[in-house]
Amino acid sequence: MAGFEPRSQRTGIDWRWALPRIALVFLVSRLLVLSVAVAVESTQPSAPLEAGADPRPLITSLTSWDGLQYIDIANHGYRFEDDGPPDHAWYPGYPLLVRVVSFATAGDTAIAAVLASNVAMFLALVALYALSTRHLEARPAIWSLWFLCLAPGAAAFTLSYSESLFLLLAVSAFLAAETRHDLLAGIALALATLTRVPGILLVIPLFVVIVERDGWRPTRAWAPLVLAPLVLAGWFAFMWAQTGDFLASVAAQAYWDGPLRGPGWPIPEWMADALVISYLAVLLFYLVLFIFFRHDRIRPAYWIVAGISFASVFLSGKLLSSSRFLAVAWPFDWVLGNRPSRSARVAVLAVFAALQAALLWVVFGWYIAP
Repeated sequence: MAGFEPRSQRTGIDWRWALPRIALVFLVSRLLVLSVAVAVESTQPSAPLEAGADPRPLITSLTSWDGLQYIDIANHGYRFEDDGPPDHAWYPGYPLLVRVVSFATAGDTAIAAVLASNVAMFLALVALYALSTRHLEARPAIWSLWFLCLAPGAAAFTLSYSESLFLLLAVSAFLAAETRHDLLAGIALALATLTRVPGILLVIPLFVVIVERDGWRPTRAWAPLVLAPLVLAGWFAFMWAQTGDFLASVAAQAYWDGPLRGPGWPIPEWMADALVISYLAVLLFYLVLFIFFRHDRIRPAYWIVAGISFASVFLSGKLLSSSRFLAVAWPFDWVLGNRPSRSARVAVLAVFAALQAALLWVVFGWYIAP
């Protein structure tokens, strides 16, 4: 939109003030996850693990569920020739990063996966703060990071999941576009597309950012956006060459849409009901936050980012993963960070942290996947 002047261009970023606070957000959120992992592993030592789980303390929890598949892909590549479960349901961006990082961990891909996720998350927080200060003042921007890291589904940012890398790439794409580094924006978007399925949809809000910045007249800034659909087409072509099905990776998702209960102890009915209710409550809460987007003058491109997160929940049909899918939708955290009432912000953070701890307890107990 003409006349838009980002805050950071007027005030600059005081990194000496911001970096210690970003580090505090990162460390506290990791401490929450590790504390629950220690508690579960020390009180439930006989919980049966899924096949292939790493038996080492803490690594067992941090590399659970989908993390096992990512690590197996990093170790062996995709097993198209096997009759086992279709591991090509997972996109290659994160396993490739784990493979690269494993050269620094003496080939230990489990450690590499945890390291890759957490380093990517710290870098994502730095990038997101830089982006946030273009739309919020400095202190609300830090508050928004707290909401991001303590949200119920934010547990995935500590585990060997692709969410941290996806968040880093997605945020970097928008930050690059807003600072007129269009080629970098296109590359980051393409890599995000190879990391998680919703990545390709981000081409829409990223295009809106460029149009708001430059107007509707076509420019060279549009060209790098083509990289994302090109790499996705390349991935589908690879699937076709290996399986004979152009959309094999999409079809493989259905195989993993399993029941609520995992290989752990039978989960009581009341707990199953409480989990479903809590997921629905979180979904409704994020939906209500849409009301504040216009009030807080959040730009249309970021409305679309939030909408894509909702779409990913319903298009995948994975209601039980809704909190994880919504955790990467940082515009919601801008709304929460911009609330004028400090007590309200603290209360929401407390509820978020409690819900995240409860979710982690059942995840680490091998009841359900996050």
